[in-house]
Amino acid sequence: MLLNDFIDSLQGATGFITEHEALKVPFDDHLQNARFDTAIITKTPSAGVCVLAIKISRTIYPRDARMAISHLMKYQATSPHDNVAPCLIAEMISPGSREALRNAGINYYDKSGTLYFKYHTWLVDVERTPIRSTHKKDIALFHGAREQVIHALLHHWHTNSDEGYITGEKLARLAKTSTYTVSSTMQALEQHDFVESKGSGPHQRRRLRDPASLLDAWADMWTRRREVKTRWYTYAHNGQLTDHVIGKLANHVRQGWALTGAAAANSFLMRLTNVDRIEIIIQPGDTEKLASEIGLSQADKGANIVLIERTGASLLFLEKYPERSHYCFSSKFIQYLDLLNGYGRNKELADEFRRLTLKIGNSK
Repeated sequence: MLLNDFIDSLQGATGFITEHEALKVPFDDHLQNARFDTAIITKTPSAGVCVLAIKISRTIYPRDARMAISHLMKYQATSPHDNVAPCLIAEMISPGSREALRNAGINYYDKSGTLYFKYHTWLVDVERTPIRSTHKKDIALFHGAREQVIHALLHHWHTNSDEGYITGEKLARLAKTSTYTVSSTMQALEQHDFVESKGSGPHQRRRLRDPASLLDAWADMWTRRREVKTRWYTYAHNGQLTDHVIGKLANHVRQGWALTGAAAANSFLMRLTNVDRIEIIIQPGDTEKLASEIGLSQADKGANIVLIERTGASLLFLEKYPERSHYCFSSKFIQYLDLLNGYGRNKELADEFRRLTLKIGNSK
């Protein structure tokens, strides 16, 4: 049992000994549901008394953590004693929730063996990777139509200078998906504290509250995804590789492709003096036909072109470059994500592109 595991871990780390336990303890007659799950009276090694006021949950994300913090702090405020240690116990507590609990002075323990306990002169700080909960299936946010919603939400935030709220219907149009997909995705994002909402029903609107953290979470999944990539070579007679290849693409393929990565990002934020490899997003199944039409030779070594088969989020919000109307760029967010592949000076360009073009700093 999780509670017993917590008590065993705490006793082993501090020497506290359990003397009495009470369940479903009320603490304020004027507040509805003003109770916590368990109160355990313990004796400390110095013969003092510590009351553990414990709230027990299954899975804790930042929104859940805020509610638990409020609940436990209300108890602390009404308690006449200074020997109370508020604690949250759960099967899984997310990293963001742990930080919020720690900042609020709430002790916590989860199934991974993580234990944070601060009381008077005692400090226990054991941090382990959260164990994914088996009771609630996490939504695969960065996949398929839900990834399109993520992209649309970031795009809306980046292109709007007002307060940034958006309805589910409008977001569905931007993401080219259903309102149901938008609704389920937004609920998951709100649970992770990426978005905030106001209103209810058809009038409910949401906005992105933490673009840096959402982009980081997407980037983490992006760098681990598997996709069809093939490497090719072509000779550019004038030395202008990008112009050479894009000119051929524009003549043979009218839509369904986009320049991405360093070649695209460097066109908007010129930091690299030379781009020796270009990456092009194309429709799934088009590789062989396209390579033949524009005269590419397959090359495992020395490749200067990478064809990446993708659809969905990667082909939303395509960009145009006024001085080169035949160019078609992936969106700035996809350009940034494709710079995270570790090739050449891409990481250096990615850092500047994120800061200067996307206007997003590091996550908190």
